[in-house]
Amino acid sequence: MEAIFDETKPPPFVNERRSRILEELRRKNIVKVSELSQKFGVSVVSIRRDLQELEEMGLLKRVQGGAINLHPNNLTPPLAQRMQQNNEKKERIGQLAASLVQPNDRLIIDSGTTTLQVAKHIAKRMNELQSLSVITSFLPVVRELGNCAGVHMIVLGGIYLPGYDLVVGPQTIEQLKGLHAEKMFLGTDGLTFQQGLTTANVLEAEVARAMVRASSEVIVVTDSSKIGAIGLATIMPVDQIHVLVTDMDAPPNFVASLQERGVDVRLA
Repeated sequence: MEAIFDETKPPPFVNERRSRILEELRRKNIVKVSELSQKFGVSVVSIRRDLQELEEMGLLKRVQGGAINLHPNNLTPPLAQRMQQNNEKKERIGQLAASLVQPNDRLIIDSGTTTLQVAKHIAKRMNELQSLSVITSFLPVVRELGNCAGVHMIVLGGIYLPGYDLVVGPQTIEQLKGLHAEKMFLGTDGLTFQQGLTTANVLEAEVARAMVRASSEVIVVTDSSKIGAIGLATIMPVDQIHVLVTDMDAPPNFVASLQERGVDVRLA
């Protein structure tokens, strides 16, 4: 007797391959079509179809040449946990960075606990600044500045990451294409000369790169513990930094090398 299959469902071997693709993605956080095609002995067309189906199920995000994990296991710690780290330094950095804002500036504010401190100190200056435009996909910044008189807030949409109170994804990047700001405040999980500014979250890095492209001046705000650390994905090389605002514990040799490259370093 012939076996009867439900034609609306993929054959069992296809489901097994897709499960193994997800296992590979959980291990590496990123997979390539060419490598999966070779690994499973099927055409790149079949692999692309697998990735499309898995994306439609909300299990991954396709990117050029492959796919990335929507919930990577090496993300930075959740926002609530990071709020407890280096608070005093971050507050000083935020205050100094906020002093760089001028009336009527158009700002892009990235995600992170240090950029949130920048937003808090901008809010304290709003009587003086009177009018600002602020673009962000980081919801704590929206809550901090959204109700301030004189702030025109543009909130970017996309895929919501609840543990990080952050919106990411292709929709977020697409919305940034038509926007421009004089200044961007950018956070980072790591900062080295070799790898540049890095973050542990590939999706967050994609959005940050789009924000950099939309900005005339990039102001990096980070405490000194991030100097020398390296995250999973590079946002940009250090040569693209216009201003670095960090704390007094930053390694002097690192600071001097940045200054030699033309970066304006401010120590809080």
